[in-house]
Amino acid sequence: MPKTLFLVCGEPSGEAYAARVARAFRSRFPGVPMEGIGSALLASEEVRLLRDYGDISVIGVTEALRRLPSIRGALSAATERVSRPDIGAVLLVDFPDFNFRVGKTAARNGIPVIYYIPPQVWAWRPGRAKTLARFTKGAVVLFPFEVEFLRASGVNAVFAGHPILDEISPYLDAPPDPARFGIPLGKRGIGLLPGSRPGEVAAHLPILLSAARLLLHRFPDLHFALPVARPSLREAIAREVAGSGLPVTLVDGARQLLFRGLEAAMAVSGTVTLELALLGTPAVIVYRTSWLSYRVARSLARVDCIGLPNIASGEKFLPELIQDDCTPSRIAFAAGEILSDPECRERLRAKGLSLRDRLRGPGPTEAVVSMLEKEAAGAWA
Repeated sequence: MPKTLFLVCGEPSGEAYAARVARAFRSRFPGVPMEGIGSALLASEEVRLLRDYGDISVIGVTEALRRLPSIRGALSAATERVSRPDIGAVLLVDFPDFNFRVGKTAARNGIPVIYYIPPQVWAWRPGRAKTLARFTKGAVVLFPFEVEFLRASGVNAVFAGHPILDEISPYLDAPPDPARFGIPLGKRGIGLLPGSRPGEVAAHLPILLSAARLLLHRFPDLHFALPVARPSLREAIAREVAGSGLPVTLVDGARQLLFRGLEAAMAVSGTVTLELALLGTPAVIVYRTSWLSYRVARSLARVDCIGLPNIASGEKFLPELIQDDCTPSRIAFAAGEILSDPECRERLRAKGLSLRDRLRGPGPTEAVVSMLEKEAAGAWA
């Protein structure tokens, strides 16, 4: 009887990458059971869920404290599961504070651990790199510059391309089709992206709608489109949008094709900002969290920017409005600068598109599956 592959992810973008690995792993090892922490997407790839991450995925200290009982329960269940001898390997995807505990427990029990998208130790808390080296057999990273940093601390790190390129490849050069998403002829489409977690949406959607109102006063030819990151968020978003009275279309699915037809976007910092850049849509990157969470993050940070396109390029080419700067007036002003200047818009678009070559590689999904095959040889027989 083959041993079980145990996977842990804690938010939508990480789960999308984990699901691709699960699909490829099942194709290579069809008789191997898979279990873990995820949500419906991972379950659709025949992964038996130990817990749904919806109750434990948080941003910042304040939200973590509110959900502490759920987090403790899920962590206890996960660490108990990876202590059993029928686990052949553990695949951790992002979600570092939770996954470090799971990974260290698995390693103590002699179970090989592969980390896909390890924490950004180059950006903050660099001491975690040595910890990562102690409990992992290998790590597959998102950006080329991470390899040297992690290997210096003893991590077996490889870069095989950014997985987002696999996900958006059908749309990289797709013709724009704004009418499909309810953007009327003659109107310019602007993206509103308030985040993928309930806490993010609650914090950012009112601010983005207020910024949209200011923009519409200056540019009457605008129409806004808001991709709904998760079905469970739709009702709350629809209620807030309806109360705004703004011309906003909610979009379910095919957001990458939507992005191809947008003039610009106002987006909460995260993977979606990199999607926008790679698809040629300039964005104003925003983020606001609790005062406590922000102070903790600032005290630990070793970088001057948080937007993934800016980090990947090594240049802060997209505007970032963080914490106290994340106000409707400042967001509207930054977006207005892009909308009113075609040369600026084209320059930002070209810089985003140039990241495609920088982030290409032979394939991160295959790299992860190959590591699992090598480090857990015999477990899948």
